[in-house]
Amino acid sequence: MTAGKRHLVCPYGCQPGRFELIGGAVYVDSRGSYLSHEERLASFRCDSCGAVAVDLAAAAAARARDGSTAQEATLKCPACGARLLPPNDLEPTSQLECPGCATVFSVEEGSPHLLGDFSEDPEELEE
Repeated sequence: MTAGKRHLVCPYGCQPGRFELIGGAVYVDSRGSYLSHEERLASFRCDSCGAVAVDLAAAAAARARDGSTAQEATLKCPACGARLLPPNDLEPTSQLECPGCATVFSVEEGSPHLLGDFSEDPEELEE
């Protein structure tokens, strides 16, 4: 992949977007002056915080190449409708807090519900 096809970003949003080449061959002449470099197998890290950079162009290309069209499962906040990615260790009895509106809800079979007793029969409520 050539440098023009990269889109490097810091996972922490550091600016101005300056990155250090890691593990790529850099070629110099006998005086130590730069000649060229090989970045194909290199990684990059943020010059500001040192975090490993994310190459959005490479991720998009890999997704297109793999034909990955399936979206990750998301949860929907029952109060404000915000879409949330579930934590990796999510269990059916887990309680989640929406970062947008602070509503706490539980997850049963992947479906969000507000906390409360929903076991009552709806017909009994009408009487």
